[in-house]
Amino acid sequence: MTQLADAIMLPGRSGAFDAVLKWALLMALIAVAAVVSYDYGLLNYLFGSDRSKITVLIAVLYVGFSAHCLWILVELGREYRRALQIKDMLATSTRVPALPRGNGLVDRYMADVIRSREHPSEVEGNAHLLMMSLGASFRRRTKIGVYGTDLLYKLGMLGTMVGFVMMLNSMGDLSNFDVDTLRTALQDMIAGMAVSLLTTIAGLIGGILLRLEYNIADALVTDISQTAVSFTEVSLLPLLARGERDV
Repeated sequence: MTQLADAIMLPGRSGAFDAVLKWALLMALIAVAAVVSYDYGLLNYLFGSDRSKITVLIAVLYVGFSAHCLWILVELGREYRRALQIKDMLATSTRVPALPRGNGLVDRYMADVIRSREHPSEVEGNAHLLMMSLGASFRRRTKIGVYGTDLLYKLGMLGTMVGFVMMLNSMGDLSNFDVDTLRTALQDMIAGMAVSLLTTIAGLIGGILLRLEYNIADALVTDISQTAVSFTEVSLLPLLARGERDV
């Protein structure tokens, strides 16, 4: 939490962590909706009527993936801030500045582009491949969002199948027909239908909301990649071509 507060409240921030604020706003709206649903008893009905407890699993996984999304956004925000700093630095330089070494992907990308100057005839091609590699490295971090969304959808479908099985199983008790057996069978059929519908609803809602969260991360990855392409093509490669790098 301390790192998150420092990242957002950093003096003179350039908007690199606006994606984190968007995530927080989205989660605030989701929390308000959850409180209203609880107040009307919808959440109690959702979790209480599901005998399979798949909705509980969906809720736990959703919280876990949301926490992962927040962590990804903070890390990407740092990379974006670094990319913006490098862009501003190169825009006002007449030669490639001696940048401090860092462990971030943007810093490693800068070092790789500068080292590619060892083969001047291939510098443009090398830079293009390095830019593609940088974008792929960032998008690899957000790939888990696609998996998480698909997992929640599949769990909802699994709950649908479990509910149907419960309904069909209750019909097997009708071999000995009497009033009590019929009442019990109908109750089991209703419970199975509830499992089928509630798990489907939970999976769909969880998947949609999780996809919205990771869409924020995908948009931030696009901003970082565009910034890297901008300072590389506009400032870095021309400076390297002039051979005016500081030693």
